[in-house]
Amino acid sequence: MFFRFKVSAAIVILLALFIVPSASAHNKVPRVEISLERLNPGGVVDVRGVSFGMDDIVSLSLIGTGVDITLGEVTANAEGDFTYIAVLPAELVEGAYYFRAVTSHHYVLSPPLTVWGTAFIEGGGQGLRDEDDGLLAPMPTFSPSVVTTPVAAIPAEASSPFTMNPNLLIWAALVVLGIFILFSIQRKNT
Repeated sequence: MFFRFKVSAAIVILLALFIVPSASAHNKVPRVEISLERLNPGGVVDVRGVSFGMDDIVSLSLIGTGVDITLGEVTANAEGDFTYIAVLPAELVEGAYYFRAVTSHHYVLSPPLTVWGTAFIEGGGQGLRDEDDGLLAPMPTFSPSVVTTPVAAIPAEASSPFTMNPNLLIWAALVVLGIFILFSIQRKNT
């Protein structure tokens, strides 16, 4: 009877360990976000890469029908993110364009950027940006279809170990269930 109890406990614990999936901090698919959907030729757009590898060298290009303009290389930071401010060429024709980010492991396209209208020339030149230029709008840190709650909006009492790691809650529930079953079996056999 005691042997049956030990075997049952071992089986429940092993099952509990195999049922709980492993957590991975970097299981997101890399993506490229842009700050605008429509823009005139010569305009400025912010390009942001998310979930690339740490310190990845990303080759960034603007592509469209018959157009492949190399913008340069950007290095992703420790979180795998990068930001690039792109000035569109003034001679771009109207149409749909994409920003392409290529690393040794990834080939990622941005959402389409529609170029339309006449060239946008501000202040007589396309020189470097300075403090007189307008401020850029903040870029979202999530894909447009995802709704999130800012960290500051979460009350302090809501941050418990179980809300931080739901796998821990599942594992604990399975262990408690296993112990309950084992004691039920032991009580039935005595």
